[in-house]
Amino acid sequence: MITLNGWQVPGYETRINCGIKLPSEDLSGIGSFALSNDNGIKPGVVSVTTKIPFVDAADLAELITRAKQLDANGARAVLTINSQITEAYKIRKVKFDGDINASEEEGKKGWQVTFKLLEVLSTAERTQQKIDGKAAENSQTQTIDGHATVQTAFDKSEGP
Repeated sequence: MITLNGWQVPGYETRINCGIKLPSEDLSGIGSFALSNDNGIKPGVVSVTTKIPFVDAADLAELITRAKQLDANGARAVLTINSQITEAYKIRKVKFDGDINASEEEGKKGWQVTFKLLEVLSTAERTQQKIDGKAAENSQTQTIDGHATVQTAFDKSEGP
């Protein structure tokens, strides 16, 4: 079972796949001990496949409407996701990403629907935002302060 903002994704035989990328760069030719360089943790991707009967066409329409939903700024809406596998991956916020496809199933009276959700505000992103916030608090704008210091020194100097 999977819910988005408390709304249960419709269908049966629903399958949810989660994954995260842990990219690295091969550095084996650069130094004697450097084997790879970590490039951070990328946002998680949740792939969903479900089957919706033809008689539940309104459920398919509702899913598509939610996929197209925009926030106040005109960007795709961020949704709270809940399922056992996303809890294991610690994925809490997502938005629809890429295609949402529905195809008729042969010999059955229904659609097979597939879509992807991309993690938003991942743990790595929240950690980086905290680091960036602290860095901004602890830094001074050198161009303004430096110029003011030079100007003050110039004003105090004597000469022709």
